[in-house]
Amino acid sequence: MFGGLFSGALFPFLGVIARRDLAASVFLIALLNASGSVGNLFNPLIAYRIRNKPKLPHVIWPSLVGRAFFLLMLLPMAALAPVYVAICFFANAVGTLASPAYAAVIRDAYPANRRGMLMGFVRVLAVGGSMIGALIGGAMLAHLSFRWVFPAAAVVGLLATLAFSRVGVQAEPDDPSAGERSLWESYKKVRSDRGFGLYSTCFYLYGFGNLIMGPVIPVFQVDVLKISPLWVGYLATTGSAFGMLGYLFWGRVLDRHGPFRLMLMVIAVISVMPVTYFLAHHVPVLLIAAAASGFAMAGGDLGYINAAMRFGPREAAASYAGMFAFFQACRGIPGPFIGAALSNLIGPRPIFLIALGFYAVAVAITVARGGLRMKPRTDG
Repeated sequence: MFGGLFSGALFPFLGVIARRDLAASVFLIALLNASGSVGNLFNPLIAYRIRNKPKLPHVIWPSLVGRAFFLLMLLPMAALAPVYVAICFFANAVGTLASPAYAAVIRDAYPANRRGMLMGFVRVLAVGGSMIGALIGGAMLAHLSFRWVFPAAAVVGLLATLAFSRVGVQAEPDDPSAGERSLWESYKKVRSDRGFGLYSTCFYLYGFGNLIMGPVIPVFQVDVLKISPLWVGYLATTGSAFGMLGYLFWGRVLDRHGPFRLMLMVIAVISVMPVTYFLAHHVPVLLIAAAASGFAMAGGDLGYINAAMRFGPREAAASYAGMFAFFQACRGIPGPFIGAALSNLIGPRPIFLIALGFYAVAVAITVARGGLRMKPRTDG
């Protein structure tokens, strides 16, 4: 819940504040969107380095350092767009370094046959906090500078990390005999998993569609629809509310039908978002997009976290998570810049149709290559 308060009061507003208050360029907003992917580039190395170590400390420290970066918003120079984006960039990049260890901890925290449902319930609490955080953040930003609101949210985020440090699941070191002797061997082991490769491809294309829209959405909201921080809060709250329902729904879908059917259903729902933005001429219409996005992103989130758990043996969870994050980073770095460049050339609205095209390709490849017939491991 503390994590939800932190994320809800901060992340929905980063791009809009950069554009509206600091006049950040589309390039800087694209850099902001690519920040997490830069961190993900290092995750295979992180996974290899921690394979024979307890995992929980490697979740806590990147999270603490990443969230502490937002305290730098108190500095007067944070009111400059390049400094603001740099702070957000390093905060997001460092925070993502916890992903491989987090996958291992979560894998040991829940029984395999109920993991999706239990994670869904936990996410409901997080989204509940996010709803409250978005409302509070939007109201505060209407009257106070982000230089005070964002550090306050960071303090809540640090408390959330300290609470997670007491989870009591260390995810002990892997059996050295099962660990790979080199990072290259780790890569070859993961690459040889056909199901994991197809799932990564599907997720890659789905995410690429989202990423090219990433820098375009705040620009479209501010420049075309003249959105206010209060309405940003309303949209974020709507997305969180439907995300709460989504976690309850998608967790059961994941347990019953597996990751491939989950992803195809997620893509079907999230397609409503780019269609709505393409047709939108007034801010309230974006509530439809927020609802579809929140509901679908909950399923995508569960699919992302479970990718390392549903494929491969238990002792390889961190390796799978690291490689999966690396694959996604390979799309996450160029994606926002491609979207920004295309937006400058053809305007923001056509970008939403291009995103739909990537969704369609993801579905076609998954179905054509037999994803619906593949069964991931269930040994926990």
